[in-house]
Amino acid sequence: MRSKRIVIIGTRTWELTSIHMEYFVNNDANIVGILESPTEGITTTTSGGSSSKPIHVIAEEQNIPIVCGKPKDDGIMDQMRDWAPDVIVVIGYQFFLPDEFLNIPPMGVVNFHTSLLPRHCGRHPGFWTIWYGDEKSGMAVHFMDSGLDTGEIAYKSYVPVEDGDTVDTLYDRIWKNDEPMIKQLLDDIETDTIPRTPQDKSQYTYNYVPHEKDFELDFRQDAQLLVNRHLVKPYKSYIVLNSDHYPVYECQAIDEPTTSRNFKLNTPYECNGKLVYMTPNKWLQIDQLMLEDKPHPALELAQEKVGEISMIKTG
Repeated sequence: MRSKRIVIIGTRTWELTSIHMEYFVNNDANIVGILESPTEGITTTTSGGSSSKPIHVIAEEQNIPIVCGKPKDDGIMDQMRDWAPDVIVVIGYQFFLPDEFLNIPPMGVVNFHTSLLPRHCGRHPGFWTIWYGDEKSGMAVHFMDSGLDTGEIAYKSYVPVEDGDTVDTLYDRIWKNDEPMIKQLLDDIETDTIPRTPQDKSQYTYNYVPHEKDFELDFRQDAQLLVNRHLVKPYKSYIVLNSDHYPVYECQAIDEPTTSRNFKLNTPYECNGKLVYMTPNKWLQIDQLMLEDKPHPALELAQEKVGEISMIKTG
């Protein structure tokens, strides 16, 4: 068992917390307490659930005391002081930590954020990584300050973002790559030598909770990016036909069906019996749309809604 005292903060229903908690235990971290998040009001863009042991189960197995609450709840701040941590590690916690809380451990509070900070600060970084078409992602371990994910960077890990990724598959690739970084963090905690690199604030981007409008497919974007946006939250993306929203059930990027580009943007066309839309790079073929919670042939539905649809002659 290592000597430095660590408090872990996380959420029992999140894989982010569970898998990293196991990494800390497997590497002999001296965890003296766990602060668990209340689950009310928690938002996520993952499918939910966890295949790893929840933190309360790990706490019971390892005889680690655990409390549930928000930083300003009665008794929480006193409990943190009683545990006397050298460092606090945050792994999936959506509640704001005030300066009084951050000042408790002498070595500071470090946070695991699933993006390459300073890009995608804030909530749901995996969703926005895919939505913007980033080519790489990873994990940033950073010190927490009074800003939102603006503190100095300690470590980063890197993975590629692949076509067809969902938030779940991207996070899984990132998190499975993180145990060596946790071992390094624990080694550096023991010697009080955690590295600190200021973030380049000129590269800072902030994420918000996705709104319904974010899921409307924007045909000014490349077809493959639209496919990836559809997959990031399946059956949530939609197109508009005569002011009505229709969720996309199945779509794909296809090669240019003709050498001509004399077509209108945001206009449905028929090609080889399928509903297609022009984009700057390739075309988006929509095979099925959702109607009354069931998949329906997209071209047939579009013809019912907008009438005759121009046909593209291939070649």
